[in-house]
Amino acid sequence: MKLVIEDDEGHRREVPLDRDEITIGRREDNVVHLPERNVSRLHARLLRKDGGLLLEDLESANGTRVNGVRIQEAVELHSGDVVHIGDYGVALRPDDAPLDGPLGTDPMESTAPAIRTEVLLNDTAPHPVVPAAILEPATPPPEPAPTPPPRKLTAGVVVVGLVIGLAVALFLRAWTTEDGSRARQVAPPPQPPPAAVVQEVPPPTAAEPPPMEITPPTVAAQRPSTPTEWLAAARATAAARDFDKALRMLGSVRDPAYQGEVQSLRKSWRVEAAAGRTVQAARAELERGHPTVAQRKLEAARNSRAWAPEVAVLRADIAAALKAPKKGRARPAGTDSTDQLYREGKALYDAGDAREATTRFERCLAIDARQPRCHLMLASASVRTGDVVRAEVHYRRFLELASPDDPAVPRVKKFLEDSDAQKKARDASATSPQR
Repeated sequence: MKLVIEDDEGHRREVPLDRDEITIGRREDNVVHLPERNVSRLHARLLRKDGGLLLEDLESANGTRVNGVRIQEAVELHSGDVVHIGDYGVALRPDDAPLDGPLGTDPMESTAPAIRTEVLLNDTAPHPVVPAAILEPATPPPEPAPTPPPRKLTAGVVVVGLVIGLAVALFLRAWTTEDGSRARQVAPPPQPPPAAVVQEVPPPTAAEPPPMEITPPTVAAQRPSTPTEWLAAARATAAARDFDKALRMLGSVRDPAYQGEVQSLRKSWRVEAAAGRTVQAARAELERGHPTVAQRKLEAARNSRAWAPEVAVLRADIAAALKAPKKGRARPAGTDSTDQLYREGKALYDAGDAREATTRFERCLAIDARQPRCHLMLASASVRTGDVVRAEVHYRRFLELASPDDPAVPRVKKFLEDSDAQKKARDASATSPQR
């Protein structure tokens, strides 16, 4: 079998069905490239299944029609079916069918003489119209000759019949008019929708992350089965910055049509995976009291996009550590100096001076970068000053250093989960196909 594609100017071309999956859309990397603007970037696809050929619409803007009917789910195509995608007509034809045959019918089959074609004008687009078979109405049997009325009808009977018929007609007309006006009067006006009830959310307490009202994206639990689904799953995994897993998923895309995109993604994600390991190594050196070594290691991740927030925060922490007075020995955690800075910062935070509190917590971490409570309060102060990216970094450091039974751990985990879900939803909205 093959596909015969006709544009709005009548030009035709053939596409052989030599793949298990054939994508159709405006994007150039589709197997069937339809460049008109009323075709979505990834409009539809054809799948071979159980010896048949299924057509599936990929949530396109203008929809996909089979024989004039817009499809809502995958349908099986047969020889002679006509698919409309934007300004294009696509027909499934046998391999030996001529290219210039009628698009809507199978030229290899004979047409019964009692069938004619009539143009259906359901679609106003200028693409080839869909012919539909309409049976010719059979010749009606001849009507029997009317029986002549009896000649002995009197004039009085005729007059009475006319009067009765006129009265009935006037009554029906008056009743219909009155009933219609009554229906228009009784119909109530549409009621406005009830106002939504807004529930007041209590303000967050000290050191408590503010709630984020978001709707997490729906994650499909079904294992990918086609190259398109594997690519989408790999992109979602990379958006969560799990680049090693995303690289493994790219190995499942073996279709030669996608190898160019796969190679480009593999190169980019390998760089990001290495940058993530570099950020972790630089953070470990800083916590050991080696800010100069951490600064040198961090240079390898300076061009990373995925880890840019962590790189920026780590640079600020390294700069603070380099400015701190040098001592012969590193001050151990829990000394009076870090305790004093924590208490001063906590008092400023409770008083509403989040910016000044931030400086105290930064000095606390410059003395000892493994103080979980200073990471916690610096993250909370960053939320108040609007620096959510920095808050996420220090909340994650708090989870790494704090005890699992710390009462602040559940609230911090909830904040980070909501923030990650919001990012995924935003990224999915930004990378969705243009309609």
